[in-house]
Parts: sequence; structure tokens; C-alpha cells
Amino acid sequence: MAQVVYSTRLAQLCAATGVETVFIPKQLWNSQLTDAFGDAEGNIATIDGVTEIHYKVVNTGTADGAVMAAAGYRQAGGPPAAVVLDASQDFLSTLETIGQAARDKLSMVVIVVEPDEKFNGVHANWAGLLTGVGAVAVPAGDAENISQAMVDVIEGLNKQLPSVLLVDPENLNTEITDEAEPEFAAPRTGAVPQTSQVVRAAKSLAQARWPLIIAGRGARHAKSAMVELANTTGALLATSAGAHGLFEDQPYNIGLMGKIATPSTAELARGADVIVSFGCALDDWTTREGKLIDPNAVLIQVDTSPWAVGRFLPVSQSLIADAQAVATVLDLEVSKLLSEPKVGYRTEQTRKRLETKYWNSRPIPEHQLREDTVDPRAFLARLEEVLPRQRTVVVDQSAQAGYATNYLRVLDHEGYVFFPSGAVVAGMGASIAREDRMITVVTHESGLMDSLADFRTAVSNLQRGALVVFQQEAPVVEMARYYGLPVHEITSLDQLHEGLFESGVVVLAVQQH
Repeated sequence: MAQVVYSTRLAQLCAATGVETVFIPKQLWNSQLTDAFGDAEGNIATIDGVTEIHYKVVNTGTADGAVMAAAGYRQAGGPPAAVVLDASQDFLSTLETIGQAARDKLSMVVIVVEPDEKFNGVHANWAGLLTGVGAVAVPAGDAENISQAMVDVIEGLNKQLPSVLLVDPENLNTEITDEAEPEFAAPRTGAVPQTSQVVRAAKSLAQARWPLIIAGRGARHAKSAMVELANTTGALLATSAGAHGLFEDQPYNIGLMGKIATPSTAELARGADVIVSFGCALDDWTTREGKLIDPNAVLIQVDTSPWAVGRFLPVSQSLIADAQAVATVLDLEVSKLLSEPKVGYRTEQTRKRLETKYWNSRPIPEHQLREDTVDPRAFLARLEEVLPRQRTVVVDQSAQAGYATNYLRVLDHEGYVFFPSGAVVAGMGASIAREDRMITVVTHESGLMDSLADFRTAVSNLQRGALVVFQQEAPVVEMARYYGLPVHEITSLDQLHEGLFESGVVVLAVQQH
């Protein structure tokens, strides 16, 4: 091959992983790798065929913000993005954010330039640190082995995990003259569990009167197969928060399982006699410490990790395999046992219960409303009425954001993004992934302050959105106005109307006492 500089080749090969967008923190805006991504051109082979190399390079304020933006981008339906980081600059504080992306199964390519000398007086084990937070660490090795390193990165992406490529800075200027041919591992076997396990689970579903299928974050790719299984068995459909919105277009979707589930959802979940959980941890939040699961129900847990099975609740059966594969073979096996699809839980009585599966359908008790403040539930119920239907809702772990999950509808699972902190930055990533959808970020003033270092770059990349901030003091208003954003201090629900969201970014500051 013709001589090519290592940094240029690295940028070219990232396109082979499906990367289209690169997030780069401020300290690396003028770095060699940034220039390499900006100047990358040509064609390269991918799993979908030959594609043109072209990147959208997005600047962020901090390293943490770059990872948050890539997470929001991925969660909103974009392909894996790339993030360029320097291990000697704020990397340790970014580890937790990478770990959160790993826990959320948000794949991305993280390129980390290792320090060329001791870090704070010691030789840090960067690969060990990354593996410890759940990411896939890939040492790039010698310059001529860059193609092999990228194959290893792709394997990590296939596991729905952040793949972190550790790059030696001395290689960045190296001219590659003899690139080594990469080796590909043999396809993995054991994608489907043993036949006896499948038959046992199929018999339980065939005999069930009130079956329920729960999808978690690890099963979002298997929607069609789970829907087919539910249609065959007469099962209702539900999700954990990690897959919120996945079954929004299904008539027998009971909604979100968890501590914020409506009484109708909770009642239907507790009534199930056979439950199949796909890619869901069934943790205390999702099951309300087990109170949403009948203790006598047959609980079947499907997960790719044996360590996830029974971690929070005892299970009756387990199938250690991919959700798509299990749902498909279960549907085939159940169909052998049934002469026709079952009615199961899909009765007229159930349909009437589902009319109140959203909190919006339930009036707020008068005694809970105060005259001196805007109730967040009433505010969000009104906001639901005036927001465009094509939207992405981005929330953090604040209490008000929990209300937003209850009251703001989403079109699908890509229309809902949760990140513990930095919701504004995650919203920036989501807006780049889905330019056809309006971004609606709901947070508290403390959540907005978490994004302060990245606020300028975040709002500059938001084409159309609403930042809803519940506040007790005035810093949010002043900060938003400083950056030239229109601010509406909400003291009455009458202030909310569709015209607020026709274009640009608007800040809704909801005063709380």
C-alpha cells in the first residue's frame, strides 16, 4: 500500500466501524487527530458495502461532555460515534461516564492517546482501568497493526459496549508502509440455548393464562421477535426504563415498569402468571422491590450474561443467549404446541384498563395542588398537549425528570434518552442523531449546572429544542439569557402554547417554592 501517516489511517479505518460523527473536547480541538478526522476522505469497505469517508466533527467543552454527547447520540438512534480523548487531561474523571455508557450498552469508539511518560509519577494501567468500568480496552500496538486493532474495536461494538482504542502518541506521525493483514475470529457458537431449555419455557408460555413480556435495554434490537412471540401467546408487553417507548405502537403495551408505573400498569403486571424478561436486570427500581411480580408467577429471565440472571429476584427458568435468537425460537416452539394464537391477557377488560396506563389520563388530586407554585405534573401534562409529536425527550436523575418520563409521550425507544447527569449535553448528541425530532430536555437547576462547562457548545448544536428547567432561584434565567436564548419564566399554565416551539431553542424556567 502507499505510504500513509498513522493518524490519517486511524481516521480512515474508523469509518469502517460505521462512525459518522466525532466528538472532540476543547483541549484537543487543534490536535493532529482532530485534523485527521476533519481531512479524512476516500472510500472504505464496511459491513454494508463500500462507503464514502466523511465525518461530522463536533466540538464539546470537556472530555466528559464528549462522552455524554456520544452517549446521547447513540441512545437516540445514531450509529456508534467516535470520541477523541487525551489520557493526561481529565481522563480519570471521564472514566465514570464511560462506565455509565457501558452499563447502558451504548456502543461508541473512544480513541485515547496515552501519556508518553509517567502519569502523576506512576505508570497507569489504562486497559485495566477501562476494563474495570465495563468497557472494552484495545491496545493499538505497533503502527502497522492498526487494522487488527480496529477489528478488535468492532468486536467490542458488537457487544454493545464502548470500545476504547489506546494509542501510543509516538505512532501518530509514523508513516505506515507495510500494514499487517488483520485476523478475524471464528463466529461465536451457542447463540441459542439448549433445546431442552427452550422447550420448557415454551410449555410454560403455552399453558399461561396471563403472560407478560418485559423488554430491557439489552433487548431493544429484538422488538419484532418479541412482538411476534407476544402475538402468538396473547402476552402483554412492558419495558423497563432502559427500553422506554419500545412498544409504544403496540395496542397491548402496558407501558413502563418501575417505581413510577401507573396503578393500571402495576395491576396488570402483578396479575401475570408467566413473565419472560428479555435483557432486563429486574432490579429493585423496575420491580418495586419485587412488588410488581406475583411471587407465584413463573419468571423466565433471558440475558446474554449468566451473572445478570437472578441477581435481584429468584427466577424459575433462565436462557443465556441473545434476546432476538431466544424470542424467535420460543415463538417457533410455542406455535408447535398451539393450534392457533392464544387470547391470553388480550381481553376487552384489559383493553379498558389500558385506557389509564398513562398518568395524563388521571386527574391530579385537588388537595395536592398549591396556588403559590406551578405543579410539575400539571405543567408537564400541559406541555404534552402543546409539544410537537416528533420529539426526543432527554431526562436526568432529578425528581422532576421522573415526572417527565411519566407525562411526556415518546414515539419509540429512540425518543427517550436518560443519562444521570449532563442531560443538556446528551440532548446535543441526540439532536445530531435525529435532526427530524425536536429535543426536549427536562432537568433541575442543579442538572443544568452540571452541564455548565459544555453549555455553550451544546446549545450551539441544538437546532430546535426546549430546555425545561425547574428552579428555586434565578441563575438559570440569567445564564440562558447570557447565551442569547429566549427565556420564559413559567408562573401559569396559560403561558404554554404551540407557538413557543416553532423554531430555535427556548428555555422554560419553572419556578418552584
